[in-house]
Amino acid sequence: MKRLLVLLLLALPLFAQSNDEEFAKAAFFGKKFFDIKDYASSYDQFAKADQLQPDHPAIVYDMAVVLAKAGRYSEAQTKVDHYVQLFPNGAERPMIAKLQLELDFQRELQKKRQGEQAYVDLFNRGRFAYTRNDFPTALQTFREAEQQRPNDAAAVFNQGVIYEKQGDLPKAVERFHRYEELEEEAEAKAGVAQRLLVLEGELEDMRTKIVCPFCGLRLPANGGGWCPRCWHGPYATASGIWNSRPCLEGATATRATYFSEGRFQRNDALGCLFAGGGTMLDALRYTPARQKAIQDARKAEGWTYNGEIIQAHGSDVKYVQGPDSLEKIVAPLSGDVLQYAGHEATKGVWLLDREDVIIDDQKYTSHYAYDGSNRIARQQVEYQNAAACNHDITMAADYSYENDALVGVKLTGGYVGFVPEGSPKVDWTAAVGYSYDANARITKEELSLLSMNKVYTQRPNGALRDDINKLYLGMRPNKPLENVMRSGDLCATSGTTMLGNPIDLRPFYAMSPNLAMTLPFGVTRAVVTFTYPDAFKVR
Repeated sequence: MKRLLVLLLLALPLFAQSNDEEFAKAAFFGKKFFDIKDYASSYDQFAKADQLQPDHPAIVYDMAVVLAKAGRYSEAQTKVDHYVQLFPNGAERPMIAKLQLELDFQRELQKKRQGEQAYVDLFNRGRFAYTRNDFPTALQTFREAEQQRPNDAAAVFNQGVIYEKQGDLPKAVERFHRYEELEEEAEAKAGVAQRLLVLEGELEDMRTKIVCPFCGLRLPANGGGWCPRCWHGPYATASGIWNSRPCLEGATATRATYFSEGRFQRNDALGCLFAGGGTMLDALRYTPARQKAIQDARKAEGWTYNGEIIQAHGSDVKYVQGPDSLEKIVAPLSGDVLQYAGHEATKGVWLLDREDVIIDDQKYTSHYAYDGSNRIARQQVEYQNAAACNHDITMAADYSYENDALVGVKLTGGYVGFVPEGSPKVDWTAAVGYSYDANARITKEELSLLSMNKVYTQRPNGALRDDINKLYLGMRPNKPLENVMRSGDLCATSGTTMLGNPIDLRPFYAMSPNLAMTLPFGVTRAVVTFTYPDAFKVR
């Protein structure tokens, strides 16, 4: 472009032969300033010449060249258009054509640079939104960036990061695989390959695992066992019984209780069991976000973790973890200890063999036996009823199944009392039956107390004799008490309060969460009925 201007200006002395010396001087100065790259001054001189002799073809051309050199391309284009309009066959047309080509290139270059800057600005807006945890805005911005440049790996990668942050792992994996297709740098590809390995492992866990709602440990989704690190459970995700109280509109569970003579006692509306889903599987399905929420809730309560494994509640409670499972819970200040034993039935599925559990300050010890399908066949419970007369009570439950559904449980219990109170002997039997519909949903659970016997094998001693005579008027040694099912198993008085041993089914929580209750004295029957939304099915 400079060479064309020099050749053009060599003809300017011809102008100086005219009488307009100022015109020639301005043209000459314009050339000199151009030579030293002072384009602003050069243009001023040519503009002065143009004022002296308007629309001189050489000056119009020179002005266009100077403006182009100064980067004022739109103004240069205006001068070129002006020249073409005035001098369609001017002597400078070949040079004007070359200048037009240069201006076309500069316009395209400027358009490209503007596009690049707009893209950079868009990208920076996405990064800014991400730093403010405004993930929806950031995601939308990087989507727009991808639309503008479909082959830009960075925009695709950032989408994957945001999806991962939001817990949408399938979309994160899809984006990172797309990034692998676009990215050309081997080291960057290797980094995202490792990330994909982790995410795809997480996706597999989301398909096949649940989380313990107490401690957040990952467990097999269809195992049906307990959590081996806190022994909460069982998580029988395919059981109609454990899916009997879904947290869905239209689902109800009502427990009605009746006295021994058939008289109605009360109705209890049972709340839903697992918030956040329909079936147990829905509610406990593993996601990183769900696991983190559970762990964060425990940590806020003062619990500590070693990775996924719960450890302690401050200095109050210590979980003694063995290599594979929780062995005992210790309360250092009180010295209380809860013992556990279990076994791994199949990979990752743990079944309790022995547990200590405290319910409303009452400690129970349970022993479990299982059949060949890892279903509970028998549970035996021992506890000392410290809330009454300290009797050592033993209970048992024997389970029966049809196909994989629990259809009945036979319950027994009793104890032998202390010599001073007359060595009373108590035994009782009860049964639980279950009904299901065609969708494997339980429709009714019915508990019946079948028998209850109490016999004092000798006379109570001293003041205890008067106390017991108040409870059972006309009691005779070795003679079964009449109407004990109506009165209940009473053992002493405390002021006006009658103490006794109600039938306590709470440690049989694995049998049914709906009948894990204490039967009030005189209550001999409990019936739980259920309704479900039509679409609800046990999986």
